[in-house]
Amino acid sequence: MDSREIRSKYLEFFAQRGAKIVPSDSLIPSNDPTLLFTSAGMVQFKDNYLGRSPDPMTRATSCQKCFRTSDIQNVGYTARHHTFFEMLGNFSFGDYFKREAIHWGWEFVTEVLKLDPARIHPTVFETDEEAFAIWEREIGVPGDKIRRRGREDNFWGPVGGAGPCGPCSEILYDQGPHIADPDDRYLEIWNLVFVQFDAQPGQTPEEYPELARKSIDTGAGLERITAVMAKVDTNFETDLFQPYIRHLEETSGRRFAESHEVTCAMRVVADHARAATFAITDRIVPSNVGRGYVLRRIMRRAMLHGGRLGLSPGFFAAMAPVVVETMKDIYPDLVPAREHVVKVVAAEEEAFNRTLSRGSAILGEMIEELKAKGSKHLPGVDAFRLYDTYGFPLELTMEILAEEGLECSESEFEEQMEGQRLRAKAAWKGSGMQALAEAEGIEKVPATEFVGYSETRCEAEVLYLFDGTAHVQSLAEGKEGAVVLDRTPFYAESGGQVFDVGLLEGTDVAFEVTNTQKSANGVFLHQGRVTRGTLKPGMSLLARIDEERRRRILPHHTGTHLLQAALRKVLGEHVHQQGSFVGPDNLRFDFTHPEAVTREQTAEIEVLVNRWVLEDYSVEIEHTTLEAARAKGAMALFGEKYGEVVRMVKIEPVSIELCGGTHVTRTGEIGPVLILSEESIQAGVRRINAVAGARAYEEIKQREMILSRLAYQLKCPMAQIPERIEKLQAQLKEKDKQIRELQERGGGVSLDGLLAKAVKVHLGDGEADLLVARIEARDSAEIETLVDKAKQKLPRAVILLGAAVEDKAVFVCSVAKDLTGQVRAGDLVKQVAAVVGGGGGGKPEFAKAGGKDVSKLDQALLAAEEILTKDS
Repeated sequence: MDSREIRSKYLEFFAQRGAKIVPSDSLIPSNDPTLLFTSAGMVQFKDNYLGRSPDPMTRATSCQKCFRTSDIQNVGYTARHHTFFEMLGNFSFGDYFKREAIHWGWEFVTEVLKLDPARIHPTVFETDEEAFAIWEREIGVPGDKIRRRGREDNFWGPVGGAGPCGPCSEILYDQGPHIADPDDRYLEIWNLVFVQFDAQPGQTPEEYPELARKSIDTGAGLERITAVMAKVDTNFETDLFQPYIRHLEETSGRRFAESHEVTCAMRVVADHARAATFAITDRIVPSNVGRGYVLRRIMRRAMLHGGRLGLSPGFFAAMAPVVVETMKDIYPDLVPAREHVVKVVAAEEEAFNRTLSRGSAILGEMIEELKAKGSKHLPGVDAFRLYDTYGFPLELTMEILAEEGLECSESEFEEQMEGQRLRAKAAWKGSGMQALAEAEGIEKVPATEFVGYSETRCEAEVLYLFDGTAHVQSLAEGKEGAVVLDRTPFYAESGGQVFDVGLLEGTDVAFEVTNTQKSANGVFLHQGRVTRGTLKPGMSLLARIDEERRRRILPHHTGTHLLQAALRKVLGEHVHQQGSFVGPDNLRFDFTHPEAVTREQTAEIEVLVNRWVLEDYSVEIEHTTLEAARAKGAMALFGEKYGEVVRMVKIEPVSIELCGGTHVTRTGEIGPVLILSEESIQAGVRRINAVAGARAYEEIKQREMILSRLAYQLKCPMAQIPERIEKLQAQLKEKDKQIRELQERGGGVSLDGLLAKAVKVHLGDGEADLLVARIEARDSAEIETLVDKAKQKLPRAVILLGAAVEDKAVFVCSVAKDLTGQVRAGDLVKQVAAVVGGGGGGKPEFAKAGGKDVSKLDQALLAAEEILTKDS
């Protein structure tokens, strides 16, 4: 039974027992911004466990793609560690509990997988008598085969020290006595978590009160089960990894089992190729922060190990199509992303090769310094500088150091990393929502009814007042704070769209709203200042937004939807939104794309968007299930939280997106759309800045004014401005050529004419040339150029040229090396500059000086001649 059959049979088994088959979530958690990656099957069901999901399902099953790097150092060196893996799971939200979970687990492994019951060894939490009894009395497993384990192994949670938690029961499979490591011999293939208690601080598990709503969370590793079913000792020998191993053998000419080093290197590359391909498909791009940093780390680790196999640069990008081909029937979204993944990986390989070159050189200098000092320890701060400034991996630093008999403390490096994380955290400033979430009584305030899709003003009641730090009973005139209403037309900042501003007015009271935010449970926070009277709970107010500002926002938001559709049409379907800003004055759209957008592509995108505007398509809003929206091809922003019922913005036949923002009703209302700029904001992510509607019209008029002014200054019609500028550029080019020729001749004086002014003098052991002259020059560089040319013709000479440059006297002097015993250039220009009220100096062979009194330039040069000829 291969991995495909196992995956299919598992989902079918639990579907037959009333579970809803739920597709795998993205590797970017869709409903938990606190997590970098989806690392377990239960992540997408958090709201179901907490009773907050609009989906009433009580049973679910899934095969979830997961990403973990907590033990990345082990990946490749053990039989079972992975960064990317698939977790089979079945879940109960207040429905079935221990009995069903244990019975069904036993039934699946013994009757569906047909594993030998004698080789099954369950574990239970040491005080979980209920689970022990089910295994022993109902399943029939002998008591001496049921292992009791402590809290470290068989108890889950509570996260943060309090809240839901519970004991676990693991299903271990005995792989046989040929495996020496007992943890590997008795392999955990399934973990059943019984979410049973509500832990309180200071309590022991025996004291925890039981939850009213008990749940089940299970996880069975597909890779482990597949290895057991294939009767192989490592996951890398299964059909999940063999296509990549065979590809590496073919491209490297090495055999997987030929040595420990080769085996480990191929395991690393195979595992990380899967992880990188799926991560990039899920819109993660390599960078130096967050998810992008983790992705970059595993990619570069794989590239290092590929180098140990003798693979040439580009090998890792070539792995992506192999992953796509292997997994496309299970995860069809890999296919349209194939080209994008290859481009991103190729760009990262190229960048890493540059990094290796720069970092190796700098590390080499550090090693030389250590050896010179007699030290064997590279400080962690230096290793961190190599990583932080040059992207040089710590793993490679330590490997190179080891080859030189040196070392570096990984803990010191981690201290630097932690310091960087803390500095980043300290730099973040919140919006006050955290303080509101912790304020007294806020948990009793109902979610605010938002009426702003159809209304710009409404009557509302004050429910709650907040002064920025705590709940208050009133806000007096001049005080700043926040107001919670029962209903509001104010849009709270979300999905990239800025907040609404406006006014709350009542009898003898007014509050200016300058910001609107929304809490996780839907409470709108109207921030601002009381401008008249005193505000109190229970008051009835007229809430009205700044309508003109909202009107300027609408075209930018709908325009963003058109822009994304045009980008995908022109650049390819690998384009996905990475972020956006929609305001009254502009829109900003960040998207995945591995290279700069050309000028021609930008023009094509802009033309396409404006064509759709002119088509005047209807902008329709539809509320539907998340599943139905995805089936229709609706675009969603990863990392955004969606309920089971979603709001879909349709601009058919152009765009379908999940969006909670405000929009125009027809594309014709957007008006013109202008792309102002396109730029890179990080590797693999581009940004477009644009304007629409009234702002675009203002931009057009401003450009028209500039063109009109240019036409007036150039004395030609607007249409002829490019031609006129080209003509002027050609004329300037010719003038520049003439200027360069003049510069070479020394401001109009030919070199031959200048050399004719040289005289013979007696210096040192013989005769030398003396050239002292005034020339015309624009800057000191021109003087230096002429001095150099004269020096080539007069190899044994003292040359001093002076010129008036920008109301200053400037001198440049050159002295032949064998004459510096008699004349030093630095000393000579210092004396000359003193005449013009200045100073300077330099080396014996070359020096520059200057002064403010240009009227004495000739006098200074005459003084130089007298100094140089008085003894000749």
